[in-house]
Amino acid sequence: MDLLPLWYQYSIIFVFGLLIGSFLNVVLYRYHTGRSLSGSSHCLSCGTSLRWFELVPLFSYVALRGRCRTCGCTVPVRYFLLELATALLFWVVYMQFGMSLLGLLTVALGIALLMITVYDLYHMVIPNELVIAVSVCAVLYVALTQYEYFSWMDLLGNVLAAVGAFSVFGGLWLVSKGRWIGFGDAKLVLPLGFILGPVGAFSFVILSFWVGAAISIVLLCAPRVYHTVTLVWSATTNLLRTCPQQSIVKYNRYLTMKSEVPFAPFMVIAFALVYLWDIQVLELMMAIL
Repeated sequence: MDLLPLWYQYSIIFVFGLLIGSFLNVVLYRYHTGRSLSGSSHCLSCGTSLRWFELVPLFSYVALRGRCRTCGCTVPVRYFLLELATALLFWVVYMQFGMSLLGLLTVALGIALLMITVYDLYHMVIPNELVIAVSVCAVLYVALTQYEYFSWMDLLGNVLAAVGAFSVFGGLWLVSKGRWIGFGDAKLVLPLGFILGPVGAFSFVILSFWVGAAISIVLLCAPRVYHTVTLVWSATTNLLRTCPQQSIVKYNRYLTMKSEVPFAPFMVIAFALVYLWDIQVLELMMAIL
């Protein structure tokens, strides 16, 4: 592909990622349901089989405005987001590693982590099969990156990093009896820490909590901001009315401090920051201070 223009290479990789993302949507919808992957795609509401022009990644969702062409039922936005995320994964990995074994392994790892993210968001559980897939990728990664200059000390460092990261998450799970964090998160951190090594695993653990805190704060504040804006808009449009209608908007908090929040998405984001862009917590703290 080196003879092709760079923009053309990126376009091919992006489109291929969209196709894989579309397939992942099918896999996740039928995962653990006993349904075969060979069946035709259909609307989840009316059961109508989808035509080919309704299955074009991204574009069909936008063209149909996120609704079924037959019954008008809303199509979950996760289908669009997973296709886009998978395409971006392929694009970023190709930029970082090109067409190499390490690049292919990173894509496989990224696909498994994307599936874990979506599954955890919807079911609040991390399937053991996907954790095993990530573990296999972790072993292959270490074997691929260390085989030429193998050192028992380096391998021991990776093992200690995995054990140390697991100790943090496993300790939180044990102390809280599963209320603060799930055991699936503790199991997932083992292969991720094994990949990153001691320094990377430390940054990964800290960034997981930072990312989780930042996103949780945004989710906590978003409903309040939305309803405040709605209140102001409603009151403004009713200023000239004798008896204003809907000038008082009831506030509903969708997320509270006691809400159960899946932690795997935060871990995946933190892992990507360290693995792909080598973000180090100590360097960030030194830059800030």
